[in-house]
Amino acid sequence: MSRKISAIFISIIALLACATTFETPARQAQPVMYQEARRLMWTKFEIIGYGPDRARLAEAAEAAFEEIDRLDRQMSNYSENSELTYINRNAAREDVIVEKGLFDLLKLSLDYNRATAGAFDITVGPLMRAWGFFNDNGRVPDANELVSVVARVGSKHVKLNQQARTIRFDREGVELDLGGIAKGYAVDRAAAILRESGVTSALISSGSSSICAIGAPPKQAAWRVQVSDPTDRSKTLTTVELKDESISTSGCHEKTFKAGGKTYCHIMDPRTGHPIEGMLGATIITPLGVEAEALSKAAMLNGIEWTKQFAKKRADVRAILYYSGQDGKLGSTQIGFLKERP
Repeated sequence: MSRKISAIFISIIALLACATTFETPARQAQPVMYQEARRLMWTKFEIIGYGPDRARLAEAAEAAFEEIDRLDRQMSNYSENSELTYINRNAAREDVIVEKGLFDLLKLSLDYNRATAGAFDITVGPLMRAWGFFNDNGRVPDANELVSVVARVGSKHVKLNQQARTIRFDREGVELDLGGIAKGYAVDRAAAILRESGVTSALISSGSSSICAIGAPPKQAAWRVQVSDPTDRSKTLTTVELKDESISTSGCHEKTFKAGGKTYCHIMDPRTGHPIEGMLGATIITPLGVEAEALSKAAMLNGIEWTKQFAKKRADVRAILYYSGQDGKLGSTQIGFLKERP
């Protein structure tokens, strides 16, 4: 497993541009702060950056926002004109050529599916529709419907041809949904653009779910990021420090519905076809957002012991898992916080 994860981590790095920095004079002006937020990918993306030149910070942020907007238009399954929608409509009938960046992300997603024992899966779209989470009209599907839907879910149905850079589904009804990884990938791409522009201190956030930290704020050792209560987002449970790291949080607070006296969460287990039970939230800290976001879903589905074993093999992974205790109160487990930081 550790060798495979290492290979995955290397493939993530390959997705991102190499960092470069501008030469700065020995005596530079006091750093100024630039801050801007925009509504993209159905959430608020915000960039906070520090540097000697506000105009250059603004220019770098503009390029980063443009990239996030491009990814939004490419990967949305709510848009009739996105590349992802075209793939979902046609890949069961023919080989579909995929833009290189998107192809690499799809390949990485399949790698994560194998590394997480099938917990993270980008083919959960039909399940999201069946349970009514796609259109916010929650419902419990009957047993026969669920059997039919589960038969169309699973990364085994997705065939990638590296040489031709094509994708093909092995049956009708398979559907890709990148909602579980797109925001993490977007903050990584934004961070890469900022670094290419010479920014050495910045925080890129996607709502409260995915955040990437570049360097640290002036005169600070790290960025301080609050982690909220998964049952009450207005409450802060802890604060973590990030420096050249990313954090992603998944939780049942985002979308739920009640039926028959039971609350159902939008995080689906692709192996069973049912929403997750017991776990309430997972916060993962890793070098990159795309990995943190994928692992936060896997940690919720695979549980505490799996996450502990995963973190043992990765010195650069930290986690906080939240669950409902036997007394009905919120319980939590921190993993990897006491070991030496990379």
